[in-house]
Order: sequence, then C-alpha cells, then structure tokens
Amino acid sequence: MWVWIGVGAAAAVVLFLAAMAGLSAFVFHKFFGRRYDGNPHVRYFSAEDFEGLEAQHVSFLSDGGQRLHGYIYSSRLAEKDCGVAVFSHGFGAGHRAYTTEIDALARAGFTVLAYDGTGCVESEGKCLRGFDQGPADLLSALRFAASNERLRGRPTVLFGHSWGAFSVLTALPLAEGVKGAAALCGFVSSAGVVSQTVFGRVWPCRAPFFAFFRLWEFLRFGRRAGRNAKRALQKAHCPVFLCYGARDAVVPFFGNGKKMLRAFTGQANVRTLLCENKGHNVYLTEDAERYMNETFASIGAQVKKDPPRAAELYGAVDYRRMTAEDGAVMGAALSFLQNSAAL
Repeated sequence: MWVWIGVGAAAAVVLFLAAMAGLSAFVFHKFFGRRYDGNPHVRYFSAEDFEGLEAQHVSFLSDGGQRLHGYIYSSRLAEKDCGVAVFSHGFGAGHRAYTTEIDALARAGFTVLAYDGTGCVESEGKCLRGFDQGPADLLSALRFAASNERLRGRPTVLFGHSWGAFSVLTALPLAEGVKGAAALCGFVSSAGVVSQTVFGRVWPCRAPFFAFFRLWEFLRFGRRAGRNAKRALQKAHCPVFLCYGARDAVVPFFGNGKKMLRAFTGQANVRTLLCENKGHNVYLTEDAERYMNETFASIGAQVKKDPPRAAELYGAVDYRRMTAEDGAVMGAALSFLQNSAAL
C-alpha cells in the first residue's frame, strides 16, 4: 500500500510541476509575446498640451538592432540648466503616458530624453520581449545621449516608474557617469513580480512558477536574464531616490517595496520615501489616483458589455484631473535629482 501511496504522491508532484511549467510558459508569452501600443481610446498628452514644452523627435538603435523612437524635451519656462534626465516609462503604454512628469522634469531645468521601449507605441519590435529588455533599452538611450550634440557632456540623471524604475535600478551598475536616479514603485525582479501577480502570497505555487519563469527568461535573454534591482542597487554608488506606495497592488508592496525599503533605508547614497495612502502611481495626488482607478474600472466594466461605447466613455474622462501631480512626491524627486546633478 505504501508503495502505491508513494507512486501516487510522486505522480502528483510531477503533474504539479508540469502544470507550473506550462502555466509559466503561457504567462510569459501572454505578457511579453506581443506589442504594447497603449489604449487607442485614451488621450495621451503631448508637448503641445503644456505651456513652454518643446519636443524634438530622435531615434536610436537598441541592442537587437530595433530602432527606438522618442523625443528630446525642454521647457522655455525652466529657470536654470540642471543637465539631462533620461526617462524610462512603465508597462502598458509608451512615454507619453508620463508627459505630465516629463514636463515637470523639463520645468525643473532638465533636458529630458524620453523614448518608447522595444515593442511599444512608436518604437520597433514585434513584441516587448520581456522586462529584462528595459535596462538594455535604457543603456542604449544613454549611449545615444553620450553622442548627441544637445545631450553629450552634461550631467545626466535617470527617472523611471514601475517597469521603468526596474530598468533604471538594474542599469545603474553598467551606466557610467550617471549622477543620480529616481526610481518610483519598481519591482525587484521580472519573475518575482509576475509570480506575485499570479499567485499572491501563495508561496508553494509561487516558488516553482518563479523557477520555470526564470527558465523562459534565460532562453530569451541568456546571460542577461534574471536582472535583480536589489542586487543592482547594492552595487550602485550614485545617489538614488526610492519611492513606494504602501497600497500598491500592481507591483505588490509585500514582495517589492517593503523589501527594498527595508534593505536600503538608512544607506548613505539612498533616500527612501513611503507613501502610506498611495498605490502604484505615487507621483499622482490621492484624488487623481483614486479617480483614475475608479474611472478605468467603471469604463472597463461598461465596455465589456457594450464595446461600441469605448470611444465615448474614454472621451468623457477628465484627463487633467487624472494626471494631477502630488507636489510633495514629485518635488522631493526633482529636488533630489537637481542636487545629484550638481554634485
């Protein structure tokens, strides 16, 4: 009897691991095997929506030969020249989802290089490839900045949110000459954040899924797979501003922000900020974040029942209210970057 129990248990383990392998492959290709061009019904601001903001189109090649498109932004309202800020956007849409933040950086005195990552919006690429593509794109942007006549030779800082923050942190050990960085709500690792999103705190399922997900990453990126923001920041020597929202469910706080803040609060070159009442978009006011979450959730439910109404519903959104910045959070990040650039 015990033999059959052992055989049954072994078979159950094998089936469980096979299920985790299949699920991880499905999720990997579901997440990263397609382009991300934003929501066609959402209004994404451009330079023309902001007083004094100017944009010059640029493009450069990333590591796989795909051409990335972006803009050099500057503001006529800036009162001083603080140098260059390279902006790395989050998952789901390109850099224009952050034009309000780009305008704030430009007003603060930075010439901003912002671009769409591989497989996103204006840039080339059949698919996004994976979160580990982000730091590769960012390092390509820095090489472009070092050769561009408007950007080269000037103090350079980095700014990123979510996937962009992960890209900023993991690129730092390889980013020569960067004076400082601001990383808002970045995750520790690609496999980590995806496994947390799928299984939450259920560790017995999360662990094997994580291992198989890392395997798919390795098959795609080779030695560049499995980048880790925590390990990267331990190797960084420039000033870094870390900010997280305690209510973040997009990049689960328990597995990312909590760990990063615990590891780096008090470290000499790192300044940390925890926003107790914020979720994932810490740079927004509490009203803006709440309005965004409630509005998009409501529209999503209505569009599911009545798809032809999508344009009408998204067209009625108050996008200025939805993108209202938290002056304290953005002010702290901008001041930190200004001081870092001046060092």
